[in-house]
Amino acid sequence: MTTSPWVKYALLFFIGFYLRLGALIIPPLIPRLEAMLGFSTSQSALATSLPLLLLAFGALFGGWMVNRLGILKTLILGLLAMAIGSAFRSLPIEFFLFLFATVIMGIGIALMQVGLPSLTRVWLPDNIGRAAAVYTTGLLVGEWIAAGFTGPLVTHLLKDAWRLSFTFWVLPVPLIILALLAYGDRRQVAAAHAAHSKTSMMPDWRDPLLWRVSIVMASSGILYFAGNIFLPPILVETDRVHMLDMTLSALNGVQILFSVLLIFYADRLVGTRAPFYILNSLALLTIPGLLWAPGYWVVFVAGISGALTSAILILALALPAWLVPSNQVARLSAGMLFIGYTLVFFVPVVGGWLNDLTGLRALAFLPTVVVALLAMASVGGIERRVQSEPSVSSTIK
Repeated sequence: MTTSPWVKYALLFFIGFYLRLGALIIPPLIPRLEAMLGFSTSQSALATSLPLLLLAFGALFGGWMVNRLGILKTLILGLLAMAIGSAFRSLPIEFFLFLFATVIMGIGIALMQVGLPSLTRVWLPDNIGRAAAVYTTGLLVGEWIAAGFTGPLVTHLLKDAWRLSFTFWVLPVPLIILALLAYGDRRQVAAAHAAHSKTSMMPDWRDPLLWRVSIVMASSGILYFAGNIFLPPILVETDRVHMLDMTLSALNGVQILFSVLLIFYADRLVGTRAPFYILNSLALLTIPGLLWAPGYWVVFVAGISGALTSAILILALALPAWLVPSNQVARLSAGMLFIGYTLVFFVPVVGGWLNDLTGLRALAFLPTVVVALLAMASVGGIERRVQSEPSVSSTIK
């Protein structure tokens, strides 16, 4: 019996929910990690940002795993590694073991991130955009819950047992795994894997398509993290530090509202040039607002920036499943995530270095602007390689 599309959308949402949650449990706990476990500020920052870099390098391993084990097994293994790595951090361990557990968690997230586009191609080939919007909405909700509710969870429930929060949030993972085993259409997915099991999963680094989609995806993450990193010092310098929580909530919260809206429209937008041009252009226009908007206008601009970056991310994550045959989706996704998240990790660092070197806050956003412009230039050369669907244009329109 074929599983209902609504069940598949629900499973995609809950897998997406855990793509960032484990990393964002840490920020609300940083005061306790530093006061009670002796973590330094740099160690806390490393534990928070390391999963992002692991996502880049683990994506290559994820592509290989999809080829060797199949899509569902890779996703289940990823969920297990993510949950075990997160839960292991609840133990009374020193920093380096804590970091090792974070590495295990990050590798699991990478397996999940690579497997999802392939799964959507097999499960929902006619609704790739909607499927990407659903699991990206899950990702954003997971970020919001981890960052916004870990503190109250510790204050009102866990109290002195605050380290158990790393385990608490992953308790539902076994239920997701059981649901995948029960409703994952294993025969359909296994048949798709068997038909393409001999396909190389290593990215073709000489393929221009890989670099084009990677830069498009990276533009959204770089715009998003540049806002999160550089907004706090901007507000401090302008004596508006009291707006920090409100501004960051707008930047991160409005993303969820916009991603939910795209669930209904993403299928119409995937494969068209205009949204990427419009969204990137508008996102670039928010940078002057983040720098110089007076008073509470910065909160409004931050919300607009968050909405735009989430829309770019959703449409970019849908591209591999839309662009290439199903046997090539994991390969393209792995390369895109490796290049994209490597850029997301390093470009804001370059921006921070420029700011420190010159003392000009606006120069912190210069690398972000360069990548966004490169993304807009890259869109025009993206060509679809699925030849079995003549009713769909072969190039991004």
